[in-house]
Amino acid sequence: MFEKLRNIKHLDLIFNSISDMVFLISVEDDGSFRYVTVNQKAIELLHYPTNYSGKKVEDLMPSSSAKTIVEKYQEAIETKDSLIYESRLAFPEDTDKKFWVESKVTPIFDDEGNCEHIIAVTSDITERKQREKELRRTKEELEQLFHHVADAVFSFDENGDYLTVNPSFINMFGWTMEELQSDPNASILTPKEQEEFESILRRLKQGEVIEAHQSEHKTKQRKTIRVLSSYAPIMEDGEMKGGIAVYKDVANIEKLRDQLTEAENRYRLIVENSNDLIRIIDKNGKIEYASPSHKQILDIEPSFFLGKSFLSFVHLEDMAAVENFFTQIMESKEAREIDYRRLNKNGEFIWVHAKAGPVVNAKGEVEQVVIVSRDITERKEKEQELATMALFDELTGLPNRTFFEQQVEIAMNLSNRKGNITGLFILDCDDFKSLNDMYGHDVGDEVLKEFAERIRGCVRNTDTVSRMGGDEFQIVLPELEEKGDARSIAQRILNKMDEPMTIGDRKLSITTSIGISYYSSTDKTRDALMKEADQALYESKKKGKNAYSEYTEMNAFPTPKQGLKRLFQRK
Repeated sequence: MFEKLRNIKHLDLIFNSISDMVFLISVEDDGSFRYVTVNQKAIELLHYPTNYSGKKVEDLMPSSSAKTIVEKYQEAIETKDSLIYESRLAFPEDTDKKFWVESKVTPIFDDEGNCEHIIAVTSDITERKQREKELRRTKEELEQLFHHVADAVFSFDENGDYLTVNPSFINMFGWTMEELQSDPNASILTPKEQEEFESILRRLKQGEVIEAHQSEHKTKQRKTIRVLSSYAPIMEDGEMKGGIAVYKDVANIEKLRDQLTEAENRYRLIVENSNDLIRIIDKNGKIEYASPSHKQILDIEPSFFLGKSFLSFVHLEDMAAVENFFTQIMESKEAREIDYRRLNKNGEFIWVHAKAGPVVNAKGEVEQVVIVSRDITERKEKEQELATMALFDELTGLPNRTFFEQQVEIAMNLSNRKGNITGLFILDCDDFKSLNDMYGHDVGDEVLKEFAERIRGCVRNTDTVSRMGGDEFQIVLPELEEKGDARSIAQRILNKMDEPMTIGDRKLSITTSIGISYYSSTDKTRDALMKEADQALYESKKKGKNAYSEYTEMNAFPTPKQGLKRLFQRK
């Protein structure tokens, strides 16, 4: 991984291949936010000028969009945590033209807890928003139709028990939903119609639509009325899950049938052509319906999922979170969202973002949960790549201070458990400032890259080399059997640096000075270990450079005068 990430061209390729917009923002002392770099996708969509770097957010974005962006950046800094939000983003050249985006904002803090940068990853979710809008509109149309149609409409389950009744049903028969479910004497069926209804149920279970026909029913007041009755089954994969009955007069029957058919077809069209995974889960967690998109996304037939637990295909590490997610929906009766991993046909785990909402019956009980999931594997991978990039030095590809200090702590903990030795090197490039002044920063950068490469070639696979800044590098050597192992590595580095370094058409002689400290007990902190290595480096400089020194009590605590002298030596 280190070999790939150190290649700047490779990093640029990854950065500019990300399909989402990515922004690296610097946080200024005055609280403003300035662009450091953005990827090609952001430039293409937002039409940024080539000289965008260094400009404030307010300089490039319309005021309405900039205000939201700045507020979210400030919120992320205040909470010291990543946040995700949705917003409508205006185009800089056409503020009336807007599109929906989902942005993840991540603050990056230095060792003192100051926020230095913001990383924002923004996805275009306009199409998803449009689909959600269409689904909401269809749902609202169905609800309006159910509640305001002039004739009686009621739904029932596969056993013929009432699920919902509309206001016109109550007006026509006098029975409320609560009475129909709780009063054993509440019924609209005469003895003759009871037999007929049982026959209708059998036909409905075969998928048959019962066309309008005359029938007699009784009201709460025991009055018999004649209506035209029609029934339609609600089918899922060839199995009846319930039905809808409409009692109306001849004049309105055709109109209602057309409205129901149009709404049903519209809903089915949206569901069957959606790129999202849509499922209906019963209250026991069993899958009752899976949309056709399961075949396109997971390469698994939708029928395969029916009757199985919705947890069957969830990653073991995410199982508890997803189970709790389902429980919260059942208890709160509110919609929820979650990201988790699930299996596809090839046995590979993909990331999905799931939005789920409860289906509540007239009793206020959750009967089903509708889950709409979307494959976000690519987004998760890009987020991980960006997080990894934040831990490495851009010039050399080596780990930075944050990553290195973590590795030091790990090595010290290993020493505590196993009783072995941890070694720590601090080294720099002798007389680097003079070289940089003489040949320029471009040559200096090439020297540092070659310097880092040579160090890396001298250490073990288990060692971690880090660039701390400037020409200073550090190495942590875990699980040493004896100090002689560290000395051998130090000498190998000195020998390697003695070889002439070719930079362009120049052959340069580069040497290094190394300070070494050791850890083998719990009476020393990480900072103390690093300080001892730094003092040992000072001793190497006193020897005339191009040497290594190990920390001892004899070279500890240089005087202020020595420390000042050392500063100039190391420059």
